[in-house]
Amino acid sequence: MSGVGRWLANLLPLLAAEADIVLLTDAGRPPAAFSRPGTGMLAEAPLWLPARAPEVVWIQASVPRWLRRWGGVFHGTFNQLPAAWRGPTVVTFHDLATRDHPEDFTGSPVKRMIWNAQFRQAAHQASAIQTDSAYIRHAVLATYPVDPRDVVVAAPSVDPVFSPDRRSRGQALASNLGVSSGYIVAVGGARRRGLPVAVEAWAQARAHGATEELVVVGSEIPSPRPGLFAAGRVPDEQWADLLAGATALCYPTRYEGFGMPALEAAASGVPVVCARVGPLPEVLGDAPEWCEGTTVTPIADGLLRLLADPVRQDQRRQAGLARAASSPTWADAARVLLETYARVAS
Repeated sequence: MSGVGRWLANLLPLLAAEADIVLLTDAGRPPAAFSRPGTGMLAEAPLWLPARAPEVVWIQASVPRWLRRWGGVFHGTFNQLPAAWRGPTVVTFHDLATRDHPEDFTGSPVKRMIWNAQFRQAAHQASAIQTDSAYIRHAVLATYPVDPRDVVVAAPSVDPVFSPDRRSRGQALASNLGVSSGYIVAVGGARRRGLPVAVEAWAQARAHGATEELVVVGSEIPSPRPGLFAAGRVPDEQWADLLAGATALCYPTRYEGFGMPALEAAASGVPVVCARVGPLPEVLGDAPEWCEGTTVTPIADGLLRLLADPVRQDQRRQAGLARAASSPTWADAARVLLETYARVAS
Protein backbone atom coordinates (compact mmCIF):
# COMPACT_ATOMS: atom_id res chain seq x y z
CA MET A 1 0.00 0.00 0.00
CA SER A 2 0.91 3.65 -0.27
CA GLY A 3 1.13 5.79 2.84
CA VAL A 4 -2.49 6.87 2.39
CA GLY A 5 -3.51 3.22 2.05
CA ARG A 6 -1.80 2.31 5.34
CA TRP A 7 -3.43 5.34 6.96
CA LEU A 8 -6.89 4.09 5.94
CA ALA A 9 -6.14 0.47 6.79
CA ASN A 10 -5.22 1.37 10.36
CA LEU A 11 -7.89 4.03 10.99
CA LEU A 12 -11.02 2.53 9.47
CA PRO A 13 -11.41 -0.46 11.83
CA LEU A 14 -11.01 1.86 14.85
CA LEU A 15 -13.60 4.28 13.47
CA ALA A 16 -15.98 1.42 12.66
CA ALA A 17 -15.75 0.20 16.27
CA GLU A 18 -17.30 3.47 17.46
CA ALA A 19 -19.50 4.66 14.57
CA ASP A 20 -21.46 3.34 11.60
CA ILE A 21 -18.96 3.61 8.76
CA VAL A 22 -19.63 2.96 5.08
CA LEU A 23 -16.57 2.86 2.83
CA LEU A 24 -17.23 4.04 -0.73
CA THR A 25 -14.93 2.25 -3.17
CA ASP A 26 -14.35 1.83 -6.88
CA ALA A 27 -16.34 -1.22 -7.99
CA GLY A 28 -13.77 -1.89 -10.71
CA ARG A 29 -11.06 -2.63 -8.14
CA PRO A 30 -10.65 -5.49 -5.63
CA PRO A 31 -12.49 -5.20 -2.27
CA ALA A 32 -10.59 -3.12 0.29
CA ALA A 33 -10.75 -5.72 3.11
CA PHE A 34 -9.83 -3.16 5.76
CA SER A 35 -11.57 -4.82 8.72
CA ARG A 36 -9.22 -6.48 11.21
CA PRO A 37 -9.85 -9.06 13.96
CA GLY A 38 -11.10 -7.52 17.21
CA THR A 39 -12.26 -4.30 15.57
CA GLY A 40 -15.57 -3.09 14.19
CA MET A 41 -17.00 -4.50 10.97
CA LEU A 42 -16.84 -2.18 8.00
CA ALA A 43 -19.59 -1.85 5.39
CA GLU A 44 -18.39 -1.30 1.83
CA ALA A 45 -20.37 0.28 -1.01
CA PRO A 46 -18.70 -0.30 -4.41
CA LEU A 47 -19.55 2.49 -6.89
CA TRP A 48 -18.97 2.17 -10.62
CA LEU A 49 -16.78 4.51 -12.60
CA PRO A 50 -17.89 4.73 -16.26
CA ALA A 51 -15.52 3.04 -18.69
CA ARG A 52 -12.59 5.22 -19.77
CA ALA A 53 -13.84 8.08 -17.57
CA PRO A 54 -11.19 10.09 -15.66
CA GLU A 55 -11.01 9.38 -11.93
CA VAL A 56 -12.46 12.80 -11.10
CA VAL A 57 -15.82 11.50 -12.39
CA TRP A 58 -15.94 8.98 -9.52
CA ILE A 59 -15.78 11.59 -6.74
CA GLN A 60 -17.84 14.23 -8.58
CA ALA A 61 -20.56 12.02 -10.13
CA SER A 62 -20.68 8.47 -8.73
CA VAL A 63 -20.32 9.52 -5.09
CA PRO A 64 -22.99 12.29 -5.10
CA ARG A 65 -25.56 9.86 -6.53
CA TRP A 66 -24.96 7.53 -3.59
CA LEU A 67 -25.00 10.39 -1.08
CA ARG A 68 -28.56 11.42 -2.03
CA ARG A 69 -29.84 8.82 0.42
CA TRP A 70 -27.15 9.43 3.05
CA GLY A 71 -27.97 11.31 6.23
CA GLY A 72 -24.58 11.31 7.90
CA VAL A 73 -21.15 12.91 7.53
CA PHE A 74 -19.11 12.46 4.35
CA HIS A 75 -15.32 12.24 4.81
CA GLY A 76 -13.22 12.81 1.70
CA THR A 77 -10.03 10.99 2.64
CA PHE A 78 -7.82 12.19 -0.22
CA ASN A 79 -7.96 15.96 -0.72
CA GLN A 80 -11.36 16.04 -2.48
CA LEU A 81 -15.11 16.46 -1.85
CA PRO A 82 -18.09 15.98 -4.18
CA ALA A 83 -19.12 19.54 -5.03
CA ALA A 84 -22.74 18.59 -5.62
CA TRP A 85 -23.34 17.43 -2.04
CA ARG A 86 -24.23 19.92 0.67
CA GLY A 87 -24.33 17.75 3.78
CA PRO A 88 -21.78 17.86 6.63
CA THR A 89 -18.28 17.12 5.34
CA VAL A 90 -14.74 16.49 6.51
CA VAL A 91 -11.83 16.53 4.05
CA THR A 92 -8.29 15.31 4.65
CA PHE A 93 -5.48 17.33 3.09
CA HIS A 94 -2.43 15.07 3.22
CA ASP A 95 -0.29 17.73 1.51
CA LEU A 96 -0.48 20.61 -0.95
CA ALA A 97 2.14 19.19 -3.31
CA THR A 98 0.32 19.79 -6.60
CA ARG A 99 -0.06 23.45 -5.70
CA ASP A 100 3.27 24.20 -4.02
CA HIS A 101 5.59 21.90 -5.99
CA PRO A 102 4.37 21.62 -9.58
CA GLU A 103 7.84 20.46 -10.65
CA ASP A 104 7.17 17.15 -8.88
CA PHE A 105 3.74 16.55 -10.41
CA THR A 106 3.85 13.79 -13.05
CA GLY A 107 0.40 14.39 -14.56
CA SER A 108 -0.54 16.80 -17.34
CA PRO A 109 -0.95 20.54 -16.65
CA VAL A 110 -4.72 20.10 -17.13
CA LYS A 111 -4.85 17.33 -14.52
CA ARG A 112 -2.85 19.46 -12.09
CA MET A 113 -5.23 22.37 -12.71
CA ILE A 114 -8.20 20.10 -11.91
CA TRP A 115 -6.52 18.87 -8.73
CA ASN A 116 -5.85 22.42 -7.53
CA ALA A 117 -9.42 23.46 -8.36
CA GLN A 118 -10.68 20.54 -6.27
CA PHE A 119 -8.43 21.62 -3.39
CA ARG A 120 -9.92 25.13 -3.46
CA GLN A 121 -13.47 23.82 -3.74
CA ALA A 122 -12.96 21.33 -0.89
CA ALA A 123 -11.39 23.95 1.40
CA HIS A 124 -14.37 26.27 0.77
CA GLN A 125 -16.99 23.52 1.12
CA ALA A 126 -15.69 21.48 4.07
CA SER A 127 -17.27 21.69 7.48
CA ALA A 128 -13.85 20.69 8.83
CA ILE A 129 -10.39 19.99 7.41
CA GLN A 130 -8.07 17.34 8.85
CA THR A 131 -4.33 17.31 8.22
CA ASP A 132 -1.60 14.81 9.10
CA SER A 133 0.80 17.38 10.54
CA ALA A 134 0.90 20.85 12.06
CA TYR A 135 3.09 21.83 9.11
CA ILE A 136 0.31 21.13 6.60
CA ARG A 137 -2.26 22.73 8.91
CA HIS A 138 -0.23 25.96 8.80
CA ALA A 139 0.07 25.64 5.01
CA VAL A 140 -3.70 25.23 4.65
CA LEU A 141 -4.37 28.28 6.81
CA ALA A 142 -1.84 30.32 4.81
CA THR A 143 -3.37 29.24 1.49
CA TYR A 144 -7.16 29.19 1.94
CA PRO A 145 -9.56 31.55 3.79
CA VAL A 146 -10.72 29.03 6.39
CA ASP A 147 -11.43 29.34 10.11
CA PRO A 148 -8.47 27.98 12.15
CA ARG A 149 -10.98 26.34 14.49
CA ASP A 150 -12.10 24.14 11.59
CA VAL A 151 -8.64 22.72 10.80
CA VAL A 152 -7.53 19.82 13.02
CA VAL A 153 -4.42 17.64 13.12
CA ALA A 154 -4.77 13.86 13.41
CA ALA A 155 -1.25 12.55 12.90
CA PRO A 156 -0.74 9.05 11.47
CA SER A 157 1.03 6.42 13.49
CA VAL A 158 3.07 3.41 12.31
CA ASP A 159 1.62 0.20 10.96
CA PRO A 160 2.44 -2.66 13.40
CA VAL A 161 4.27 -4.47 10.60
CA PHE A 162 7.28 -2.18 11.11
CA SER A 163 9.56 -3.48 13.87
CA PRO A 164 13.28 -3.98 14.59
CA ASP A 165 12.44 -7.65 15.16
CA ARG A 166 12.37 -8.11 11.38
CA ARG A 167 16.08 -7.30 11.02
CA SER A 168 17.30 -10.86 10.30
CA ARG A 169 14.55 -11.42 7.73
CA GLY A 170 15.50 -8.16 6.03
CA GLN A 171 19.15 -9.14 5.80
CA ALA A 172 18.18 -12.53 4.35
CA LEU A 173 15.92 -10.86 1.79
CA ALA A 174 18.70 -8.43 0.84
CA SER A 175 21.09 -11.36 0.45
CA ASN A 176 18.62 -12.94 -1.98
CA LEU A 177 18.81 -9.74 -4.02
CA GLY A 178 22.61 -10.11 -4.20
CA VAL A 179 23.66 -7.85 -1.32
CA SER A 180 26.86 -9.18 0.20
CA SER A 181 27.47 -6.72 3.06
CA GLY A 182 25.65 -4.14 5.12
CA TYR A 183 23.29 -1.91 3.13
CA ILE A 184 21.32 1.31 3.22
CA VAL A 185 17.85 1.81 1.73
CA ALA A 186 16.55 4.56 -0.55
CA VAL A 187 12.98 5.13 -1.76
CA GLY A 188 12.08 5.65 -5.41
CA GLY A 189 8.82 6.59 -7.09
CA ALA A 190 7.93 10.15 -6.11
CA ARG A 191 10.17 12.84 -7.61
CA ARG A 192 10.22 14.87 -4.42
CA ARG A 193 11.94 12.02 -2.58
CA GLY A 194 15.07 12.58 -4.63
CA LEU A 195 16.20 9.07 -5.55
CA PRO A 196 18.93 10.39 -7.94
CA VAL A 197 20.32 12.43 -5.03
CA ALA A 198 20.27 9.39 -2.76
CA VAL A 199 22.12 7.28 -5.34
CA GLU A 200 24.82 9.91 -5.95
CA ALA A 201 25.20 10.62 -2.22
CA TRP A 202 25.67 6.90 -1.55
CA ALA A 203 28.22 6.70 -4.40
CA GLN A 204 30.09 9.67 -2.96
CA ALA A 205 30.10 8.08 0.49
CA ARG A 206 31.44 4.85 -1.04
CA ALA A 207 34.20 6.80 -2.76
CA HIS A 208 35.23 8.11 0.68
CA GLY A 209 35.40 4.71 2.35
CA ALA A 210 31.86 3.60 3.18
CA THR A 211 31.36 -0.12 2.49
CA GLU A 212 27.57 -0.36 2.60
CA GLU A 213 25.67 -1.30 -0.55
CA LEU A 214 22.40 0.33 -1.64
CA VAL A 215 18.94 -1.22 -1.96
CA VAL A 216 16.35 0.87 -3.81
CA VAL A 217 12.69 0.14 -3.11
CA GLY A 218 9.88 1.48 -5.29
CA SER A 219 8.77 1.83 -8.90
CA GLU A 220 11.73 4.02 -9.91
CA ILE A 221 14.66 1.92 -11.16
CA PRO A 222 18.06 3.69 -11.24
CA SER A 223 20.79 2.95 -13.75
CA PRO A 224 22.85 -0.14 -12.84
CA ARG A 225 26.13 0.31 -10.98
CA PRO A 226 28.23 -1.94 -8.72
CA GLY A 227 26.78 -2.32 -5.25
CA LEU A 228 23.30 -1.05 -6.18
CA PHE A 229 20.32 -3.41 -6.06
CA ALA A 230 16.78 -2.49 -7.18
CA ALA A 231 14.05 -4.38 -5.31
CA GLY A 232 11.24 -2.68 -7.24
CA ARG A 233 7.80 -2.34 -5.71
CA VAL A 234 7.44 -4.86 -2.89
CA PRO A 235 4.59 -5.93 -0.56
CA ASP A 236 4.38 -4.22 2.83
CA GLU A 237 5.88 -7.20 4.65
CA GLN A 238 8.97 -7.19 2.41
CA TRP A 239 9.31 -3.40 2.69
CA ALA A 240 9.24 -3.74 6.48
CA ASP A 241 11.83 -6.53 6.30
CA LEU A 242 14.23 -4.65 4.01
CA LEU A 243 13.91 -1.51 6.10
CA ALA A 244 14.59 -3.28 9.40
CA GLY A 245 17.69 -4.97 7.98
CA ALA A 246 19.27 -1.72 6.78
CA THR A 247 21.99 0.35 8.44
CA ALA A 248 20.22 3.58 7.43
CA LEU A 249 17.45 5.10 5.33
CA CYS A 250 18.86 7.68 2.91
CA TYR A 251 15.94 10.09 2.51
CA PRO A 252 16.79 13.33 0.65
CA THR A 253 13.12 14.32 0.29
CA ARG A 254 12.39 17.92 -0.76
CA TYR A 255 8.76 18.01 0.42
CA GLU A 256 6.49 16.02 2.73
CA GLY A 257 3.02 16.27 4.16
CA PHE A 258 4.06 13.94 6.96
CA GLY A 259 6.99 11.66 6.03
CA MET A 260 5.66 8.17 6.68
CA PRO A 261 8.73 6.24 5.39
CA ALA A 262 10.92 8.17 7.84
CA LEU A 263 8.71 7.31 10.83
CA GLU A 264 8.52 3.69 9.64
CA ALA A 265 12.32 3.60 9.61
CA ALA A 266 12.49 5.03 13.13
CA ALA A 267 10.03 2.39 14.35
CA SER A 268 12.21 -0.26 12.68
CA GLY A 269 15.31 0.86 14.56
CA VAL A 270 16.89 2.36 11.44
CA PRO A 271 18.52 5.84 11.49
CA VAL A 272 17.21 8.32 8.92
CA VAL A 273 19.60 10.58 6.97
CA CYS A 274 17.61 13.62 5.84
CA ALA A 275 17.33 17.41 5.90
CA ARG A 276 14.99 19.45 8.09
CA VAL A 277 12.26 19.50 5.47
CA GLY A 278 8.64 20.46 6.23
CA PRO A 279 7.15 18.32 9.01
CA LEU A 280 10.16 16.00 9.49
CA PRO A 281 11.43 17.82 12.62
CA GLU A 282 7.88 17.66 14.00
CA VAL A 283 7.63 13.92 13.27
CA LEU A 284 11.18 12.75 14.09
CA GLY A 285 12.46 15.12 16.77
CA ASP A 286 16.20 14.64 17.37
CA ALA A 287 16.31 11.08 16.00
CA PRO A 288 17.68 11.61 12.44
CA GLU A 289 21.15 12.33 11.17
CA TRP A 290 20.22 15.86 10.10
CA CYS A 291 21.84 17.25 6.95
CA GLU A 292 22.31 20.86 5.87
CA GLY A 293 20.38 20.44 2.62
CA THR A 294 18.77 18.00 0.19
CA THR A 295 21.52 18.04 -2.46
CA VAL A 296 24.18 15.38 -2.96
CA THR A 297 27.05 16.77 -0.89
CA PRO A 298 25.20 17.41 2.41
CA ILE A 299 23.39 14.07 2.17
CA ALA A 300 26.68 12.28 1.45
CA ASP A 301 28.28 14.06 4.41
CA GLY A 302 25.45 12.87 6.64
CA LEU A 303 25.82 9.31 5.42
CA LEU A 304 29.56 9.37 6.06
CA ARG A 305 29.14 10.75 9.59
CA LEU A 306 26.67 8.01 10.41
CA LEU A 307 28.25 5.04 8.65
CA ALA A 308 31.72 5.73 10.03
CA ASP A 309 30.57 5.80 13.67
CA PRO A 310 28.83 2.73 15.21
CA VAL A 311 28.18 4.66 18.44
CA ARG A 312 26.43 7.40 16.49
CA GLN A 313 24.37 4.75 14.69
CA ASP A 314 23.23 3.25 17.97
CA GLN A 315 22.36 6.67 19.40
CA ARG A 316 20.25 7.48 16.35
CA ARG A 317 18.67 4.04 16.45
CA GLN A 318 17.64 4.35 20.09
CA ALA A 319 16.38 7.91 19.58
CA GLY A 320 14.26 6.76 16.64
CA LEU A 321 12.72 3.87 18.57
CA ALA A 322 11.92 6.19 21.47
CA ARG A 323 10.40 8.78 19.13
CA ALA A 324 8.21 6.20 17.38
CA ALA A 325 7.08 4.77 20.72
CA SER A 326 6.05 8.20 22.04
CA SER A 327 4.34 9.38 18.84
CA PRO A 328 0.55 9.72 18.65
CA THR A 329 -1.20 6.41 18.15
CA TRP A 330 -3.84 5.34 15.64
CA ALA A 331 -6.33 5.47 18.51
CA ASP A 332 -5.38 9.12 19.06
CA ALA A 333 -6.01 9.92 15.39
CA ALA A 334 -9.33 8.03 15.42
CA ARG A 335 -10.45 9.96 18.49
CA VAL A 336 -9.75 13.30 16.79
CA LEU A 337 -11.72 12.22 13.72
CA LEU A 338 -14.67 10.87 15.74
CA GLU A 339 -14.85 14.13 17.70
CA THR A 340 -14.70 16.06 14.42
CA TYR A 341 -17.50 13.95 12.89
CA ALA A 342 -19.70 14.57 15.93
CA ARG A 343 -19.04 18.30 15.83
CA VAL A 344 -19.82 18.78 12.15
CA ALA A 345 -22.89 16.49 12.38
CA SER A 346 -24.37 18.71 15.09
